[in-house]
Amino acid sequence: MNIITQLQTVLAMSTCGALMGMGFDTYHVFKRKSRLPVWLVFFFDILFWVGSMFAVFWILVKVNDGIIRFPIFFGMIFGAWLYFLLGSKKYILFLHRVIKFCQWLYRTVLQVIDTLVVRPVFFIYRVILMVLTFLYSMLLMILGFLWKVTRFVTAPFARWGQHLGKKMYGKTTGIWTNWKNWFHSKRKRE
Repeated sequence: MNIITQLQTVLAMSTCGALMGMGFDTYHVFKRKSRLPVWLVFFFDILFWVGSMFAVFWILVKVNDGIIRFPIFFGMIFGAWLYFLLGSKKYILFLHRVIKFCQWLYRTVLQVIDTLVVRPVFFIYRVILMVLTFLYSMLLMILGFLWKVTRFVTAPFARWGQHLGKKMYGKTTGIWTNWKNWFHSKRKRE
């Protein structure tokens, strides 16, 4: 491996160290905000370090065909140290601001959707429900009025109808009894 490839490797590994430091800070900021159970935090810790290891190895393969030497570790440690010395606090502050902005944007989008979509739909729903309730009550009132008019008009004929009904019931009862007796007598004969 020539000197240019070694310098490129050390520079790439220094960048990887700085990016791993940024990833570590990002992971810890989100871990504190999420309040996950301990077992899940342990799982995510392992996942973070394994993922970082694979990312570093992938970059190492791209830069120098995956040859591992001492300057690689020096470059990673130097990049991480430089990041934590110069940029960690500023990056964490920036990350908190980005999170606050995203939360504000989320709440704003929800309010806009509520104001422009949800409330008008509920308003239209309530108006339609009020109109249907009003029409239903008017229909009931009209039907009640027609029922009263019909009862008033047919009231004089009510006694006559009752008398006619009793008469018809008496006649049909006799027919029914005769037919029933005839049917039973026929069964007994057989």
